Amino acid sequence: MENQEITNIKLLITIGIFSTLFIAAVVILFVVYYQRKMLLKDASIKLMEQEKQLELFKATVAAEEQQKEKIARNLHDEINPLLNVLKYNLAKYRIRARKNTFDPESLITDEETLIKVMEGIRTTCLDLIPSFLLQNGLIPSLEEYINNVQKIGELNAEFESDTAPEKVEQFSTQEQLNIYRICLEILNNIFKHSRCTFFKMIVKTSESDLTINCIHNGKGVTNEEIENYTNASLGLGLKSLKARTLLLKASINYSKNINTSSVELIIPFKQ
Repeated sequence: MENQEITNIKLLITIGIFSTLFIAAVVILFVVYYQRKMLLKDASIKLMEQEKQLELFKATVAAEEQQKEKIARNLHDEINPLLNVLKYNLAKYRIRARKNTFDPESLITDEETLIKVMEGIRTTCLDLIPSFLLQNGLIPSLEEYINNVQKIGELNAEFESDTAPEKVEQFSTQEQLNIYRICLEILNNIFKHSRCTFFKMIVKTSESDLTINCIHNGKGVTNEEIENYTNASLGLGLKSLKARTLLLKASINYSKNINTSSVELIIPFKQ
């Protein structure tokens, strides 16, 4: 009888232990399931927010491109009449030359105007509708832009690249255009705000990405500072920069030091 009671007690203890373990296991599984569910919910919300932001950025970029194309056409239509006036003047001078009444000094003003108009068309078209990029590709277009900066300003600008054309051809024409626009916006910000006297663009590639590093000796910014500027800005420049970067799944790293600062753009190749 006494042995039977001991056996029953042991059985009850065993049942109690297993019940406790079972309940603990259920609780743990419930907690894990609940946490996983909450994580999935948070991830879903973030994904929806990113998709909305991406759609907004796409719309912004598309509207910006349409506006730039419209501006380019308007500039072309406005400059052409000016060129026709210059052409008329040249014809007039030819008639005067035949009559021996032509004064060569009268060409000076028209010549200067013609040079300015031609340079204006070239610069504007390169910035708004970069036909040079469509014909020659991203790297030559960036080099051409840096060379123009070197020619027309007092800034000491350099360009360096070891990138083979076939590497960049992994990007579509639209992607190359977005990269070009990002670089121009970065350069515009550097030239406008850094007060640098030396600038160098270095283009490199690896197996996984294309890297464009803009190094200068002017005032730099940090990633945190540029994020604050972007959020506070009312213009489209920094927001467009962020939009294009997101579309390319790229990243931009800003750093500043005592002597040199840099802006590094990293664009991953498609896997």
